Amino acid sequence: MPSSFSSQIHCIIHICQRLNPKSVLDIGKGFGKYGFLMHEYLGIAEDQKIDPGKKLKDQSSIQVDCVEVDPDLFLPHLDHFYHKVINGNILDIYSSLPAYNLVLMVDIIEHIPKEPAIRILKHFLSLGANIIVATPVHFFEQNRNQSEFENHVSHWTVEDFKGIGFSDWQKIDAGAVYLLSPQKMDIRGFGNGIMKKIRRVLRAVRNEI
Repeated sequence: MPSSFSSQIHCIIHICQRLNPKSVLDIGKGFGKYGFLMHEYLGIAEDQKIDPGKKLKDQSSIQVDCVEVDPDLFLPHLDHFYHKVINGNILDIYSSLPAYNLVLMVDIIEHIPKEPAIRILKHFLSLGANIIVATPVHFFEQNRNQSEFENHVSHWTVEDFKGIGFSDWQKIDAGAVYLLSPQKMDIRGFGNGIMKKIRRVLRAVRNEI
């Protein structure tokens, strides 16, 4: 969907900060919030003076590109934080794209049939990319913004990612966030293990005291 679950933003940005990529591909970027947030939390240093006369992407240490298939979502603000806005269907163009440190598929994989989606995941993993996938926990029909590209066509669970490059996952409200990596990763503060869940609960309680 053009807008994804707001509750998962913290988790996704946390993983991105831990991975600290220098190049990111945002597939199906929707309104483009993760393009902006990549620069805010990863690309602009705290001691850096910001120049209001320059676009954000031209002041950032991180390069963020995106792929978008929906012609209605080529919005004018995207040029301020995406270096390349690639017009096309990821199913058709993924093999022609360069290597990236990180690939974002935030609430997009459920719009792709499973077999070609798995090929896309394996392709980017073979190039050395980490992949963050966010997708609804339960399948539901979707008709949104009068767009044919908003239909859900597949449903994904943890079992679907095992053997592809799966590292860890975390349920967040109605969605789940998965980290796929060419090598096993342990991201502090993220994951489905019981001790990680307990630590997150304890931090939440501490923050409320």
